[in-house]
Amino acid sequence: MSGLLPNLLPIDAPEDVAGETLIVATRFEHFEEPSARAEKMLGYDSQGRCCYSHHEYALTRYLLDDNDIFYEEVSFYEMQTAWLLESGQWLSRVFSWFGMGHCGNSSGSARFELMQNRPR
Repeated sequence: MSGLLPNLLPIDAPEDVAGETLIVATRFEHFEEPSARAEKMLGYDSQGRCCYSHHEYALTRYLLDDNDIFYEEVSFYEMQTAWLLESGQWLSRVFSWFGMGHCGNSSGSARFELMQNRPR
């Protein structure tokens, strides 16, 4: 899993949360579904409250190469990481990547959002 560190805000976090303190996770649960190319990790503080959430998944498709051999290619990937701040809000970072299309282009983007509830 290539998630962001659970106990540190990312360096590219928005400036308006730079002074915020996040709740530190002391225990983690990890879930994985290899057939769906999906993983999830939840972190809990010392009182058992969920304070960290991370999930990622990939959508794939099968293609034929020049020798008519099938291969699998990632066509979409998403990773969402969220931290509980001491203010009670969640800072969520979502990174989405779209794989190579017919034009041979790929693109990815990350965005932040402050939320009242943990992302599901």
